[in-house]
Formats: sequence, C-alpha cells, structure tokens
Amino acid sequence: MQTMIIYASPRKSSNSTTLAHAFMQEAQMHGAIQEVYLRNTKLEPCRACKWCKEHHRCLITDAMNDLVVQFKASSSICFATPVYWWGVSAQLKLFIDRLYQLEPADFTGKRLYVIATGEDTLDGVQYRLIKEQCEAICSYTGMEFAGYLPVCAGDDNPAGENSQALESAKALFKAE
Repeated sequence: MQTMIIYASPRKSSNSTTLAHAFMQEAQMHGAIQEVYLRNTKLEPCRACKWCKEHHRCLITDAMNDLVVQFKASSSICFATPVYWWGVSAQLKLFIDRLYQLEPADFTGKRLYVIATGEDTLDGVQYRLIKEQCEAICSYTGMEFAGYLPVCAGDDNPAGENSQALESAKALFKAE
C-alpha cells in the first residue's frame, strides 16, 4: 500500500504541512509514503486542449508527468492545504486540474483524505465548501472520500501547538 501526501501550502512550515506530517506518522506504519511539496514543483496550468484524452498523457512536459505515475501507484492520497479565498490553495487546484489527463480507472478505489487549515472558525463556510468539492471529486472519479480534518490554525494559534489537532491528524488515516 502506498500513500501519496500532497503538501499544497506555499509556506515551508505551514499549519497544513504540520498536520500532514502527523498524518504521515500513522500512514507510514501501513506502507510506503510518497511526499510531494507543490511549492517546490514546477507545474503549468491545464491548457484544456484535450490532447490527453487521445494520447492518454498530457502534452505539457513538466513535473506532473512524474506525479501522475506516483498518483496511479498510490492507494491513498492526502491533500493538505491552507484555505485561500474559501477554497484550496492555487497550488492544489493546479494539481487537481492536471489530473484530468487520467483515465477513470486510475481513480477508482483510491482513498482521499483532506486536511484543511485556515484562520476562520470551524463553522465558517470555507471548510464546508472544501469538503463538498472533495466529496464531489470523489463521487465523479470513483474515489472514496476517506476522511476530512478541518482545523482552525494561524500564526497566533499554530497547529503544532494544538495537541488535539495533531492527534486528530494521526487518527484520520485508516488502514485498508
């Protein structure tokens, strides 16, 4: 079993990264881990050319070519993202858009976990919107929406000092 963790924050020591590292502690006890830091990854936006639908790969030559191979090999995926403008980070949205090149079978049966951190309270609309978007992605692709952890965290209340959030991140992963 392989788990791919997508760190989608542009910041190196972000709250979402901190929680994803806690998630990884549990996941690595059940298989291999592939970590992807999107802030260090050169990805171009999808051109909507649909070349991939005919050729079964993307026309663009960038890091996504390797990421698609890792994605296909993974049985679990974890998106760890800060909240930006009521949604996932631009880095994660770009990654998700580029998954368009995959075939439906490449998604089927994968488990998706999502960690989202923002400064608003947990009853804020952004956490609901992110959850609904990821649930819709899973419904469309045949993935299982395996878990969601929204956490209120910011510079004044970092996730690394929130023992309950750290434990929740570890508990989020469920072995198959």
